[in-house]
Amino acid sequence: MLSGLWVILFPASPNEGQTLESPEIMSLMERVSIHSESYVLAEHSDGRNTTQLIHNLRPQHIIFVHGSTINLRDLTNLEELQNRYQLHLPSPGTLVELPIGDKFIQPEAPSSGVYEGELNDLETNITLTFPHTIVNDPHWRYFADTGLLEARWQGDELVLRGISQRELLNQSKTDQIFNDLDCCLTCCHYRGQRCWNSQSPLYGFKVTQEGYCPVFKPLPKPEDE
Repeated sequence: MLSGLWVILFPASPNEGQTLESPEIMSLMERVSIHSESYVLAEHSDGRNTTQLIHNLRPQHIIFVHGSTINLRDLTNLEELQNRYQLHLPSPGTLVELPIGDKFIQPEAPSSGVYEGELNDLETNITLTFPHTIVNDPHWRYFADTGLLEARWQGDELVLRGISQRELLNQSKTDQIFNDLDCCLTCCHYRGQRCWNSQSPLYGFKVTQEGYCPVFKPLPKPEDE
């Protein structure tokens, strides 16, 4: 049985969704007291803004129904939301029950996207092996776009990132622009986006490709090798 004061948020634009005059809302008003407020959402919003909105509203239930499947799964798996709200990510046409009360019952979350694998240290390279089920994750298509990876240390953790086709194209264009310039990109001491010339004041630092220092030394040309 419905009771108490209900707060219903309506979009500020009258052409979007339901209003106080909608039959469903009028029927609800006959059974409970309703306080209405309006809201405005940007056409596009990132995950941080979305979670902040949720924290501001402090609802008991949250249903994710519109947007990228990957983004919705990531939102549903956020620990900061899992610990505070009852989250739902139903498939189209699925009935969702929203019990209201003091007891916190968290619906089962979608797959967390955590995969266990093995590391093999060989003489010439290192291989990481994961179960083939990882390819069923919607993130895989973007991660394996080109088959090229970038690895970097974040504390004691090794973070892997797939390199996209767009990045490769941009890198190719950048290489063409700076190929004839005296800059970090064409310096023989530039590796891994850092300067490794011990005589340079930039030694050990991460540098931009268009950077330059007095001890610049060009890469050897094919005819010089």
